[in-house]
Amino acid sequence: MTRSAARKTLSTDAIETLLRAAIARARELDIRVHIAITDSSAEIVGFFSCEGAPRIAATTARHKAFTTVQTGMPTKDWKAYLDTIPADELKIIDKIEGYIGADGGYPIFDDGLLCGGIGISGADQARDADVALRAIEALGR
Repeated sequence: MTRSAARKTLSTDAIETLLRAAIARARELDIRVHIAITDSSAEIVGFFSCEGAPRIAATTARHKAFTTVQTGMPTKDWKAYLDTIPADELKIIDKIEGYIGADGGYPIFDDGLLCGGIGISGADQARDADVALRAIEALGR
């Protein structure tokens, strides 16, 4: 029996890089967003709010980052999955707190292992996703 499994989580440098890149992209797009970064256990390890970002979007950003780590998939893919399941099963999932099906949340992998997630909210879903993807690109590889 193996006693443990390899796990990864975001480094402090990676968290800072994600936040800086997301802030820079939001400024380029002239949008006001909230940026949530989670570690591999879906705990918030980085958070930033642009002035003027809608307050409700702060919770949405956290939920996007949480959902993407818990499911291991982009939140747009989670939404697509939700759209395919029967209503009685959807009622079960809807009772679980913190999950959201809206674009703008992406898992972050390192050598095939999930190490964290990012959730962006405050603009439309396409621009939220753009900011998240640009931040992940800043990590390299």
